[in-house]
Amino acid sequence: MKIQTVLTAIFLVLTGMACGVVPRSTQPPSGTIVSEGASASPESDTTAKSENSTSSSTDNSAPPAMKVSSLNEVKVSLMQAYRDWKGTPYVLGGGSQEGVDCSRFVNIVLDDYFGIDVPTNTKEQLNVGSKIRRKAVRTGDLVFFRTGRKTLHVGIAVNSGEFLHASTSNGVMISKLGKIYWRNRFLAARRVL
Repeated sequence: MKIQTVLTAIFLVLTGMACGVVPRSTQPPSGTIVSEGASASPESDTTAKSENSTSSSTDNSAPPAMKVSSLNEVKVSLMQAYRDWKGTPYVLGGGSQEGVDCSRFVNIVLDDYFGIDVPTNTKEQLNVGSKIRRKAVRTGDLVFFRTGRKTLHVGIAVNSGEFLHASTSNGVMISKLGKIYWRNRFLAARRVL
């Protein structure tokens, strides 16, 4: 089983479908803010894994209208997703509680907790919903970061100035958008809810 997981991850990396892989010729979407930044590392978070298996299908169409009525309900659902997935390790190409990557985690949360289907690839997720300014980010918005020359990262805004994501170093966690690492790597935000 372990060999199959490794082979799947290698396949996803080679085909450019894994979280954060961006072909060399790809430019950021027009009108987005790209910040060059310091090389500080993301903050740590002590996490513990909870029990909950989820899965989801993929569709590249625009998401349907939001099925929840208020931002407070969105926050409650996102915090439940955090409790359910907290500490799940980061695994490139993963899509379960055994391990998940950032774009697949966003896909699972939006599908399982809100009934919205988005692509499982970070680059494709940059094209869903509507573009919003950095200062207008609210709970439920997707936030994107350029974490390397050819890599992207995605999470979902929760609370004020925080986002839920699958961190490569600490697994599923909540981080602060204002931390220098994330602030300097902010790329774009999209509204899907």
